[in-house]
Amino acid sequence: MDGPGRVAVVRRLAALKEEGRLGCEQVQLAAGSLGVSERTVWRWVRQARAGEGLDRRPRGRFLVSDELRQRLAFWRGNTAAVHRELAASAEGGGPPAPSLSTLQRAVARDVLAGDRAGLAGGERARRAYDVFLQRPGTHRNAVWEADHVEAPVEVDAAGQLARPWVTWFVDAGTNAVCGTAVTVGVPSRESILAALRAAVSMEEPYGPPGGLPGHMRIDRGKDFLSKTVASVLAGFAVRTGPLPGYTPHLKGSVETLNGAMERMFAAGLPGMCTLSGRPAGSWWIRTRRRCGLRPSPLCCWRGCSGGTPRTRCWRWRAGRRCRCG
Repeated sequence: MDGPGRVAVVRRLAALKEEGRLGCEQVQLAAGSLGVSERTVWRWVRQARAGEGLDRRPRGRFLVSDELRQRLAFWRGNTAAVHRELAASAEGGGPPAPSLSTLQRAVARDVLAGDRAGLAGGERARRAYDVFLQRPGTHRNAVWEADHVEAPVEVDAAGQLARPWVTWFVDAGTNAVCGTAVTVGVPSRESILAALRAAVSMEEPYGPPGGLPGHMRIDRGKDFLSKTVASVLAGFAVRTGPLPGYTPHLKGSVETLNGAMERMFAAGLPGMCTLSGRPAGSWWIRTRRRCGLRPSPLCCWRGCSGGTPRTRCWRWRAGRRCRCG
């Protein structure tokens, strides 16, 4: 029952109590209709007769003060260490210390999860809890994003075990991998140019997807900012926008692909394998769904026409599940 209904019931019970006609049977019926215990109804009747009202009484609780935040930062987010310090201070004549569970609940309630992660793991751990807005959708080849990622698998390279690096260009509008290059050593300008050639070429065995982007998002790596790469992109009239440092969220498409490659693709590979000839991004553009049953990036690429906003595959619009690729 809502608040006004509860007030009316309690007022009626209080009037019966004043007249001396209130019994346990009436209290049981009221408790059943209100969905509370009989003890609660008796307490409400006492409050109504005493003129205290029927509002919930404010319950005192332990709060995290600025001084406790400083001690929490000193102990790098260790609540147990802060509690031991408070207990030692209470034994020495200081204010009484709360219990460990009370302190833990107060810290979980009053200190943000990102702040707690930052106290324990530093600024990089805190950034994992940051919230960012999503970029508006664009048509294909409007914006590309490029990055390197080290594959979490070991391959046999000339008799030596090594972890390869993957350089790829991702279309931000459709999340399709346009071009890749796999190198055994540390990536350089050569790997970027090889991946770029695979991205802009549309003849077999490259493409689709592919073409020329209108804008390129890159990080501040020396290889991406080299004069060689800049001159090639300038020759294609592609605008580049080096992003500020420590802002991977500004090129979220390729960063999401990096994480998916480590958690999805490489997770099913053996720890030692040989480099195969298939493109490193074929599994992504042919199998990944953008959300739930939405079409894969390759289907999005084939379903939209150049120069128009991104559209879904015609098979998806017709009500049938996409099976292209």
